Amino acid sequence: MIFTRLKQEGGFFNRNKRTLANKTSGKPDPMSPADAKMFAEMRMDPTDIADVTAAAYTFLINGHSPAENWTGLFRPGERVRLRIINAAAQSIFNVRIPGLKLTVVATDGIDVRPVEVDELQIGNAETYDLIVQPEDRAYSFVAESIDRSGMGVATLAPRAG
Repeated sequence: MIFTRLKQEGGFFNRNKRTLANKTSGKPDPMSPADAKMFAEMRMDPTDIADVTAAAYTFLINGHSPAENWTGLFRPGERVRLRIINAAAQSIFNVRIPGLKLTVVATDGIDVRPVEVDELQIGNAETYDLIVQPEDRAYSFVAESIDRSGMGVATLAPRAG
């Protein structure tokens, strides 16, 4: 059904389209006529950074929705290796664990010089291996869609519950 709608009208899920009402509202139009022409020639919507949003998708982590809250257990102080795979067909995600530094040690299966980051962006079919060293408390793992329409959420915790 999603594919059918996109084939019928490429911007079907885009809820922020510019309309004639935008142009005649008396407010300044942020897009110049030249930019509007460029997007029209490309047959693209300027606000279309994700073809399908969380209005149609539920973003999953290890097969679990945010409401199901997948939980990964660890021992406090241990180094935990996480393999992050973006298996989405069209969504790019910003990944973070608030309160923890992420050390990237591999990308797409190839070891890299370790780099410490607070957040990373993962595209379609990309894989990152991360090392984290959590303390004795729970952490939220967040993978937010680049269009900010939704997210996958999980928990890293020292004990169940």
